[in-house]
Amino acid sequence: MKTVRTRWWRMLAAMTALALVAVACGNGETDPADDPADDVEGAEDIPVGGEEGSLTVLHALTGDTDTAGLRAAFEQFTADTGITIEETGTGDFEQLAVARVQGGNPPDILLHPQPGLMRDLVDQGLAFPQGDALDLDQLRGEMVDGLVDLGVWNDEFYGLMVRLSIKSLVWYVPEQWEANGYEIPETWEEMFALSEQMIADGNTPWCIGVESADATGWVATDWIEDIMLRLHGGEVYDQWIENEVAFDSPEVRQAVEEYMDPIWFGDDMVFGGPPNILQTSFGDSVLGLFENNCMMHRQASFIAGFMPEGTVVGEDVDFFYLPEIEASGQGAPVLIAGDLAAAYTDNPSVAEFFQYFATPESGEPWAAEGAWLSPFSDFDTSAYADETLVAQGEIVANADFARFDASDMMPGAVGAGSFWTEMVNYIQRGGEDLDTALQNIDESWPS
Repeated sequence: MKTVRTRWWRMLAAMTALALVAVACGNGETDPADDPADDVEGAEDIPVGGEEGSLTVLHALTGDTDTAGLRAAFEQFTADTGITIEETGTGDFEQLAVARVQGGNPPDILLHPQPGLMRDLVDQGLAFPQGDALDLDQLRGEMVDGLVDLGVWNDEFYGLMVRLSIKSLVWYVPEQWEANGYEIPETWEEMFALSEQMIADGNTPWCIGVESADATGWVATDWIEDIMLRLHGGEVYDQWIENEVAFDSPEVRQAVEEYMDPIWFGDDMVFGGPPNILQTSFGDSVLGLFENNCMMHRQASFIAGFMPEGTVVGEDVDFFYLPEIEASGQGAPVLIAGDLAAAYTDNPSVAEFFQYFATPESGEPWAAEGAWLSPFSDFDTSAYADETLVAQGEIVANADFARFDASDMMPGAVGAGSFWTEMVNYIQRGGEDLDTALQNIDESWPS
């Protein structure tokens, strides 16, 4: 699921910059009493890094399964290298990370769930590049295409992908499909034809819900991101993130009008139509599969946690890869989320951390605990905790290329702002007046 973001840290960055200017105009020494982290609740509990032979890591993982895997991987790292790790997980990751890094007392490593924050801190000169510690050409050959360059900013390598989750999935109930004689589609064109067949059979193809409190709309942006990858490929997708391809462009317009709209606004395509899409929360929308309201639900791997208690993935419900658009010739990409490790001290042990976790084998203890997918194409899938993760890991490993959630890479005013809200407005209009939606998003882009 997309993390709800306010990007308040951009304002904090500006305030901190002013504070640094004031220091520069003074005696050149920073008064510890002026540490901006002192004003952020919980920042005092974040360990400070810098001591050789040990590392401190701040991350956003708080669930039992997530943290069990991380700790297993870190314990193996310590056993193999002798370097100890003190890790801290928090639901207030961005706030605490910025407070500590900008306050001059950072942990050694942050595990970023959103590359945008890493890029902002790099732009402020607060991160330490790690390209010299690694053979990046070799790493590009071992990781899923696109993941190494996700950690490159300002022509330097900063962020190492250490954990993935996959978004490009379609969920269904096998018993229903078997009863109707439906087969898994291998292309987008086949999936759309199957949707039409379902309607002809008296079934509703899709359940979709976008309600998510202050983050309402992200479900629609995920659909557009998946379509953009399949329709126009990784290069155009990257240009779109950087505002080199506008929202009001032929590329984005085609993705919405020709591929999203026929499903979202097609007659009898979605259970309840646009009103129900708006009113149903993303977590509740998957329940339609089990209530015979629909046959398919596109959502990330995390949605299994919102299914009825006792649901067995692979038996009661299953998933398939959201297929490629054959007509585009762009191949089979995956839309992913994940965590990037970036360094914020010059602790000599940091390089050893990056070298260690830049190998497929480093993830095996994490894989055994679940809720983790490897960024490496040749990862031993037998190490995964269950068959569900094996199947998801194979989708990632077999992908032609991968890209991170675009809105998590865009400025907050766009990715977590106008992109969400304009998609909600567009749904309210039943798919009418796309011009206004796209133009409003473009106008919101920071200068």
